Amino acid sequence: MFKSMSKQSGFTLIELVMVMVIIGILSAVALPKFANLTSQANTASNRGVGGGFAAATSIAHAAWIAAGASTAGSTNVTLDGSLVSVNSSGWPDNGLGTTMTAAGCAAIWTAILNNPPTVSAAACAAGTSICYLASAATTTCTYTLYNSGTAVSPATTIAYVSSTGAVTSAP
Repeated sequence: MFKSMSKQSGFTLIELVMVMVIIGILSAVALPKFANLTSQANTASNRGVGGGFAAATSIAHAAWIAAGASTAGSTNVTLDGSLVSVNSSGWPDNGLGTTMTAAGCAAIWTAILNNPPTVSAAACAAGTSICYLASAATTTCTYTLYNSGTAVSPATTIAYVSSTGAVTSAP
């Protein structure tokens, strides 16, 4: 009589080890690529907000020019129903002129941006996911990005110079 022989199939130990080695190599190569995504996302988000802020200051300046561009002193322009105080050059300054304050910078932020990210002149709360901390020096407002109460690293900022209307985002 014939004996039926059953043939077993499966993976050998060597094949399994080789697959694990290949997966390990692939993850070692791919992991560093994904590890830096948070920093890149913060930078991209900050540049987007900075671009919106620059556009809003330019729109306020254009509204000032369209209203008659008086250099006799600061005036007000209306942006989307919000009253924005501009200086004698037509740039938003919250009526502070050459002595900007953190509170004044925060007021400019909320006046010219439509539905802006949270801004604070004192401190960003630990429970707030995204917050900009406003600070001031002469005619410059600096907005530093915080996430959950901690400054984002590398330092991610938006700077606004009310005397010239210049807006820069870093990094």
